[in-house]
Amino acid sequence: MAYDLDDTIAAVATAPGGAARGIVRLSGPRVVECLATCFLPTQSQMNLAEIRQACVISGEFRVGDLELVLPCELFLWPNERSYTRQPTAELHTIGAPPLLDAVLQTACSCGARLAEPGEFTLRAFLAGRLDLTQAEAVLGVIDARGQQDLRNALQQLAGGLSQPLMELREQLMQILAELEAGLDFVEEDIEFISQDRLRRSLAEARHVVATTLEPMVSRRGASLLPRVVLVGPPNTGKSSLFNALLVLSASGSSAPPAIVSEKSGTTRDYLTAVVELGGAVCEIVDTAGEEDVVSEQTIRHAAQDMTGAQRRRADLLVRCTEVRVARPADMDQLLVHTKADLRQSKMDPAEQGYACSSVTKAGLHELEQEIGRRLTESASAAGSVVASTAARCGESLRRADRALSQAAKLVDQGDGEELIAAEIRIGLQELGQVVGAVYTDDILDRIFRQFCIGK
Repeated sequence: MAYDLDDTIAAVATAPGGAARGIVRLSGPRVVECLATCFLPTQSQMNLAEIRQACVISGEFRVGDLELVLPCELFLWPNERSYTRQPTAELHTIGAPPLLDAVLQTACSCGARLAEPGEFTLRAFLAGRLDLTQAEAVLGVIDARGQQDLRNALQQLAGGLSQPLMELREQLMQILAELEAGLDFVEEDIEFISQDRLRRSLAEARHVVATTLEPMVSRRGASLLPRVVLVGPPNTGKSSLFNALLVLSASGSSAPPAIVSEKSGTTRDYLTAVVELGGAVCEIVDTAGEEDVVSEQTIRHAAQDMTGAQRRRADLLVRCTEVRVARPADMDQLLVHTKADLRQSKMDPAEQGYACSSVTKAGLHELEQEIGRRLTESASAAGSVVASTAARCGESLRRADRALSQAAKLVDQGDGEELIAAEIRIGLQELGQVVGAVYTDDILDRIFRQFCIGK
């Protein structure tokens, strides 16, 4: 996709749907010229072309096709001190979608064009305002499905990923410069960098790359929602618990409830729903009761196969039981004593897990918070890298690590500095692709086409 940075672009920058306020954003060299024909400042003597610093101007926007005037506030950055490092403006007005569309059409008729997906952030990247990992973090903020995703994206946006890699590239370029200086003066008895320092620097570089790569490996597949799978014997209240958690969910899931019955084995297939539990968005799965099945050619056997498959895909297993268990067989599972309203006595302190009732709702809030806590801890342990960054950069970091490892091996073998320098150049090339110092149009298109228009 070809991008013309000399165009003035415009788009609705707020989410679809009605609101008290909506925003139309413009960026490009002709922003002020475009607005001069359709925005009327309250102070009629004000000339937009004479403004030299960022400001907020109250006024009215003249919508051409509708022949009406909307109350409007103009946020204007007339110089390079903007997000895109181009003249930029935001028109804040009534957030009705038809009106915002009319404002956008008017702006386009005055010299702007409709922005492509991610084009505002792309301009910020090309202007050096962001690197590629920070641009991907912008998308991570937009697509965050929970508090942990949002924290990860904000940390990456603040430079938590790119800063150490930028510093590493500077260090490697310094080492490369000293190696190449030695090659230029190979006939002179001058040592620009000692073998010990070279060995130590390469070891430190490999440590930085390994530290950066580890959360990316852990983040593999993390773009999918974590799965909370309810398992246990038949008729232990799994489906009732599934329905109760749907009702409790802050996300207001519209998934159909599971069928419940006093008859054992009601659930044959598995049922899923997206919910928010304890601040963590997840997919909860109700499964058929676990039981031994002799014949393989039965529906019950197929149900057990599906339950086993869901159990293997679980990020958190919630084991439901009616009997008293002093200690679960697998400590990674979350043990839930269902049908607490039918128990004759209170839960003994020696018993593990949570006592819940889908009828009285007792214990459900505590269970919800524990599920959220475990999922948040698991996501945090998986690393603070946006999923799209992990998918794009993982292989580049692995190649950089291989190149630096080979360079260290050449140092230990006492091989020529020209071979060591060649491996370091490969490492620099790969690190440059991660932060965006080295890129192609295909890479940019693949990243920014995932954005929505207006970002």
